[in-house]
Amino acid sequence: MTVRDSNPDFGGMLLRAKVSIVGSEPAIWRLLDIDPSLTLDSVHDVLQIAVGWRDVHLHSFTDTDPFVRLRAVNGIVREPRRWVSQDLLEDSDDDLPETDWTLDQILCPESGPMFYEYDFGDNWIHRLELTGSVPAPANAPRARILDGARRAPLEDSGGIYGYQDLLDALADPDHEERANLQAWVAWTAGPWQEFDPEQLDIDAVNNELALMFAAPSANEHGPGSESLTQELTNRMPTGLRREFRSYLHAAGLDGPATVEAEVAEAMTAPYLWLTRRIGLDGLSLTAAGWLPPTVVRETMTELGWAKDWIGSANREDQTLPVLQLRESAQRLGLIRKIKGKLVLTSAAKRLLNDPVGLWLYLAKSIAHRHRHDSERDAALLLLLEVAAGKRTEWADHLEAVSFGLGALGWRSHAGAELEPNTVQTLLVDTYEVLLNLGIFDGRPGPEVPTIKTPCQAFARAALRS
Repeated sequence: MTVRDSNPDFGGMLLRAKVSIVGSEPAIWRLLDIDPSLTLDSVHDVLQIAVGWRDVHLHSFTDTDPFVRLRAVNGIVREPRRWVSQDLLEDSDDDLPETDWTLDQILCPESGPMFYEYDFGDNWIHRLELTGSVPAPANAPRARILDGARRAPLEDSGGIYGYQDLLDALADPDHEERANLQAWVAWTAGPWQEFDPEQLDIDAVNNELALMFAAPSANEHGPGSESLTQELTNRMPTGLRREFRSYLHAAGLDGPATVEAEVAEAMTAPYLWLTRRIGLDGLSLTAAGWLPPTVVRETMTELGWAKDWIGSANREDQTLPVLQLRESAQRLGLIRKIKGKLVLTSAAKRLLNDPVGLWLYLAKSIAHRHRHDSERDAALLLLLEVAAGKRTEWADHLEAVSFGLGALGWRSHAGAELEPNTVQTLLVDTYEVLLNLGIFDGRPGPEVPTIKTPCQAFARAALRS
């Protein structure tokens, strides 16, 4: 849930509360100032961001320590109160709706601490203890972190003792499972931030909390009004948005997305050659619907592809580079087939002598022209990796894209995480374009060429389109 309120009324005060993960040693904790009028569903969002969880498991609030056995008073054991989300409320007659209760109704000096449980399997118990209240400055955020220590444990690491065992194993170079655990940690932590159990970026957390409560900006009205990266970020689980935003910044998306004319001409050469060869009058295909053999040979020769090709290179159906170039140009909206001829679209006609314009057109098309939303998301995540230029192996690119697709909710038909071969299939069309532009080199292989500055600029232009 995203809570927005541009004019909150706190009653002039903020609650100051210490949040600690029960059993963590050394302690994982946060000191928060928080609007007491927030309902518990919003407090859940605040805690997810402040602690650093990814909001992928169930949660509840209670006014009783789950680890303490209640004692009878005058022969009566008081039943703990429990507040849950609407989904859990439908299966319970005793629980209370978290949307109907505010923080100050539960966390007050007379009541003692409250507890927040996240992930009923790993049982991450958070103790929220009121330490006081402070006047709310003018325009104060509805929640902010003042201090704290250490990042959140990794999701699904087996609860607090499982997490501590994991850290011990990682710190032991002789541990027999260390390599496997390191691989699991890398996958679980994700490709956008190195795992460091001591890491806590208070400024980044407060930025995320501010965004959570920010009033809608002018460009957030109506479908399609968000930038591509904003739209991706907003679809990420709450706890992943901060890491994703940091990676976007590290990828230099606020850097230049322009290109010199000669560089644009070199990068777009395959598409320029094909559109110019088709020309304003169009190009007749063979009776079987293929490019004429002379055009196939010319394309292979003029683009320098013939020297690496085994075969006569005169039949389009047997000359994959030419076939894939033609199909790519059609998908990108540069050419179409009409009555046995290839003809240029109006966009291609306009760009015949404008390499920079074609470069920008291709950047926009690669980001928006896809047959399925899963292919679009995969393309955008791959473009982000190109913009970052940090990975040197194709397998690492696939892993980063796979992680991002999982975060966005994509799964196989069986509900499993997407395998690398599935991700590669989703990227086939995008890879062809990047191959034609010289960003990648040859078919997907173990290593990836060093991503050069113009290639990073192209990826930035695509992600900004």
